[in-house]
Amino acid sequence: MTRLRCLALLLACVVLLTGCEYEGPAGNFLSQRLTWLSYLDGEDIREACGPGAPDRYRLVYNADYDDQARGYDVIPLPGGGAVLRVQVDRGLVIDRVQLDEVLQLGVPDRSAVRLSPEEVAALEERLSESGAFAPPPVGLRLNARQFYWIVSGCRDGDFFLTGYRFPSDRFQQITFDDFLFRRDPSGVPIRRPTRSTYEREAFGCDSRARQEGRACFNVEIGENGLVGIATID
Repeated sequence: MTRLRCLALLLACVVLLTGCEYEGPAGNFLSQRLTWLSYLDGEDIREACGPGAPDRYRLVYNADYDDQARGYDVIPLPGGGAVLRVQVDRGLVIDRVQLDEVLQLGVPDRSAVRLSPEEVAALEERLSESGAFAPPPVGLRLNARQFYWIVSGCRDGDFFLTGYRFPSDRFQQITFDDFLFRRDPSGVPIRRPTRSTYEREAFGCDSRARQEGRACFNVEIGENGLVGIATID
């Protein structure tokens, strides 16, 4: 049986086992992938953002989309502080699947932790240090197979979105990553970028990647969100 036929069969099993209920940006493997670009673009945040809207943030870490993607949503609480909601898509790589892992295929890991007002302020300071609130790098293209961050949010009633691609000086100046990783309650190991992984994945959506059935899509940072969003293959 080919890898793609295995994938189709396993996806059918995932839908049956997890159901079709949609929970936030990712309910199961299929709904996760069908709504991921909207989540990346912060569409829900943009729609709710305006004068008087509370500050909130979304930080998405893409570590080769087929292997791992992590989303961090900072949602303010009425009494101060915020909830840090974490979701981790552990990917669906058939070659690594073990029998006892079948029930977990495509099911994102979700967890949450409360942030104090001081922690929220510390995160905002790190976002500022990392250039998240500065004008975005318009024209920056990001490929699903690369390592990158996309940060969006509503701050002082204005929507913003920016990106960081590995390797680059901009990526190196990030200081919010360790803040999030230290507070990540998921327990899922973080996949960090290396030069070797970059060299392997820099080709993006090449013919080999498509033959292997890997997700291939590009997004581009615009002045007020993502532009040129392509459909996930």
